[in-house]
Amino acid sequence: MVFGLFGGKGRNEPEEEEDDVEPVSFLGPLNGQEVNLKANGRLVEAGLLRAKDLITDAMERRADSVRIDPKGAQSVVTIFVDGMPYPGGKLGKTEANAITQMLKLLSGLDIKERKTVQVGGIKAEFDEKKYTLGIKSIPVAEGERLLVRINDNKAKLETPSDLGMGEPMRLKLRELCQDPGVVLVCGPPNSGLSTSFFGVVRNIDAYIYTIYTICDLEGRSMIQTTAMDREPGETLDLSITKAARREANVLVCEPLKTSEVAKTMLARHESINMLAEMSAKDTASALLQLLEWVGDPALVAAGLKGILTQKLVRTLCSECKLAYKPKAEFLKKLGLPVDTPMLYRKPPEPAEGSQEEECEKCGGMGYYGRTMMFELLEISEGMKQTIQSKPDANAIRAQMRKDKMVTLQQDGLRLVAEGRTSLEELQRVFKPA
Repeated sequence: MVFGLFGGKGRNEPEEEEDDVEPVSFLGPLNGQEVNLKANGRLVEAGLLRAKDLITDAMERRADSVRIDPKGAQSVVTIFVDGMPYPGGKLGKTEANAITQMLKLLSGLDIKERKTVQVGGIKAEFDEKKYTLGIKSIPVAEGERLLVRINDNKAKLETPSDLGMGEPMRLKLRELCQDPGVVLVCGPPNSGLSTSFFGVVRNIDAYIYTIYTICDLEGRSMIQTTAMDREPGETLDLSITKAARREANVLVCEPLKTSEVAKTMLARHESINMLAEMSAKDTASALLQLLEWVGDPALVAAGLKGILTQKLVRTLCSECKLAYKPKAEFLKKLGLPVDTPMLYRKPPEPAEGSQEEECEKCGGMGYYGRTMMFELLEISEGMKQTIQSKPDANAIRAQMRKDKMVTLQQDGLRLVAEGRTSLEELQRVFKPA
C-alpha cells in the first residue's frame, strides 16, 4: 500500500507484498449533494487515488478511524483499530492537503472554507460491503486536521442490547422513561455518547409510548418516532408545551449545553419525559454540572430521574482467546460469583523468532471489535438528600455505592465474567491518564 500503514493485521512490523485488492469506491455524499468532479479536475488528479489508497489501506486493517494531523512541512497519519492508535506514516504537506480537500469534496463540504469546523459523510463500498465514512475537518494552527470515521453499515449498534448493555439495566432505563422527568446520557468525546443516547431512545417501547424528537438524528432511522416541526427561534419551553398538547410521552431533545436549557428542562419536568445527551466525563461530573447550571438542588432532585454514561472496551477475539480457571478467592476479591467457571485472556506474544502463525481473524492482536460498559446514576431518596447537601464527586459516588447502583467498573467485570473481555483490558481502560 502507498502509505505503509502498520503492517500485518494490526502489528507494526513490515509485511510481504499481498495480492492487489479492489480499492474502495466512493458512492456520493450522505447529504445527497451533487459533487462536480469535472469542475475540480486538478484536485481530483492530485487527491482521488491517494485518498482511495489511504482509506483502502485502513479498511483492510478494519480500522474504525483515520486521522491526518499537519505538523510543519509534513502531516502525520494515525490509524485507529478498536480505538487503539497505530502510526500510519507521514505525508508531504501538499499530498496531505490534496487528500483532505478531496475527501471534503466527496462528502459535499466546502473545500474553500478552511477556518471553520465542517462535518459531512460519504457513502462507500469495499470488499462487497457498504460503509459510511464520517468526515470532519478541523482548523488548526498549521492547516486542517482531518478525521475519518469508518462505519460498517451492517454492524448494527442501535439498541442497548447491540451495545452490550445487560438486561437489568435495559429494563431499569425503560422504567425511567415511562413517566415525566429528565433522563440524561453523558460521556466525553469519542466515548460512543450519541450511539448510546439513541440506543436509549430505541429502548423505549414506541408502540406504547408516543415519542417526539426535536434534535438532529444524524441520519439515523428511528422507527415510530415523530420529528416535531419547530418555528425559527422557537424556544425549548414552547416545544415542550406543543409536545405535551399532542399528548406525547417522550421528547427527545437537543444536546444539553447551557444553563438556560438545563433550567427549562428541569422547570418543566412534570410535563413530559425528556431525554438529552450531555458532555461530561462521568455521571458524577454531569450531576455536578447540572447543579451548577440550575442553581437549585431541590429542583434537580425533583426533576432528574437518572444519568447514564458509557465507556468503550475491546472484546476478546473469539478465535484465539484463552480460557483459564480462576481461584474462588480471586473471584471473591473481584466481586464476581465464585462459581464463575472460566475467565479469558488474550494469547501471549509469540517468542522472538517463533514460527507460530498469527490468528487470521484478529491478526495477533488478541482483540476484535469493541463493546460498551455502562453506569447508571439513579435519583434515589438517598441521592436526593445527597444532592441537597452541596456534594462533591466523592460524595455522589459514595451514595451510588450505598444504593448499590451499577458502576462502570462493576459492569466491566460483568463483561469479564461473560468472557467478552479480559481483566487486562479493564486495567488498561481504567488506568489513570
